Amino acid sequence: MPDETRQTIAIIGAGLIGTSWAALFAFAGHRVLVHDQDGAACLAAPARINTALAELAALYGHKDRTGDVEVTETLAEAAISAAIIQECIREDLGAKQALYRQLRPLAPAAIIASSTSTFLPSALFDGLQNAQACLTAHPLLPPHLIPVSELVPAPFTAPDTLQTMGRVLKGAGHKVIHLAQEVPGFVLNRLQFAVLGEAMHLVDTGICEPDAIDLAIRHGLGLRWASIGLFANSHLNAAGGIEGSFTSYRAALEPVLQDLKPAHPWSDDLISRIGTAMRRDVPEDRIPTERQERDARIAALRRLLIQLEASPPAGP
Repeated sequence: MPDETRQTIAIIGAGLIGTSWAALFAFAGHRVLVHDQDGAACLAAPARINTALAELAALYGHKDRTGDVEVTETLAEAAISAAIIQECIREDLGAKQALYRQLRPLAPAAIIASSTSTFLPSALFDGLQNAQACLTAHPLLPPHLIPVSELVPAPFTAPDTLQTMGRVLKGAGHKVIHLAQEVPGFVLNRLQFAVLGEAMHLVDTGICEPDAIDLAIRHGLGLRWASIGLFANSHLNAAGGIEGSFTSYRAALEPVLQDLKPAHPWSDDLISRIGTAMRRDVPEDRIPTERQERDARIAALRRLLIQLEASPPAGP
């Protein structure tokens, strides 16, 4: 595989996701070639990319790593020298597959990564030449500001494809979620839809209004999740780690779980497995210290939110 320190990366699709990816990769020092079959999208792309680059420079306090970005007139110009092709066209399975059939002769050895949030990579790349160099690299919009992406392999995706794409994304500042196998919705959307589904239920049954759901996330759960995560937070909530936390609240949780009817049971074995994984990162003797650090992060997030709420809205 080629050196990840500076790659030629083709972005196919110059919409919101594509131009955001382009800025992220360019800011990391890569040569980026952008193409869209829609001429209007190509004309709008440079301004969007420059805006995103400025946001990255403000975020990190420098801009000296910025690589080259070029919008190309043809698909071949973008793809022919690319080591990695990030596909960002509309969510249409047939259109994506047709594009891959065009791309593969132009770039036989390139990694092809789809930004799809809908289709499994086994369906996207079925029958494609050199399919072992294909996978899904799914971000959250906008990827230049939300630093997480998930790599989803098809059964035929080669390990070195995953490793190379992971190194490139990490080099661009992303945290990378590695899925062991493909699953509908991947990780990010499954979590999002699970929470959204219960939120819909609470509103539909008249328990609360939509604004209450957003308050609960923004000023409650979101602060904890943003500061340390879901399992890690539960791990810090009791002396015995996550297992102690669930043991302490088991009786109180039972009526809630019976009402929610989760599709996957919270077995003792599963909780023990999660606890073992959490203790590898935070042994029980470090829980008090980690709890103090979590609280400091929550306080910092609160201060930022207070500042943002006090600031007047930006002008047009």
